Amino acid sequence: MKKQLNLSVLLLGLIITGCTQSPESVGDMKFPEGSVQHVVHADDIQWQPCPPNLPAGCEIAILEGSPKSNDLFTVRFKISRDFVMPPHTHPRDERATILQGKAYVAFGKDGKREDAQEFGPGDYYVNARGAIHTVWIDSSTIIQLTGIGPWEVEYIE
Repeated sequence: MKKQLNLSVLLLGLIITGCTQSPESVGDMKFPEGSVQHVVHADDIQWQPCPPNLPAGCEIAILEGSPKSNDLFTVRFKISRDFVMPPHTHPRDERATILQGKAYVAFGKDGKREDAQEFGPGDYYVNARGAIHTVWIDSSTIIQLTGIGPWEVEYIE
């Protein structure tokens, strides 16, 4: 009986202690003092070359957060020529909105362009974590991705 009481007290203590802690929530914006809105105007976007682990021919702009941190992020990719993202996966769900141009997405290790689904301006899709997919771009395209980092690309051999 005494062991049950001690265990109950311990569990109650853990619950109370856990409830009083306030860890930062994923996706909470860290606004500067006195600020209530984060704004990125299209004319002010700073494009940079994509990281070296991505195929050549793309630029990236980080709109919010960091794809390298364990938090919410939003980035845009600008592709201005033929581009293929070979079969790959991500460890977390990937949310994509096509802002300009077209993207073609096929699933499976041997996904083929002729089987790919076409997405155009305004289209939105979510690729499930761990889903093998390939992306083709054949014209000037801007894709916005939102996700929970760290964002990783694991290529399939």
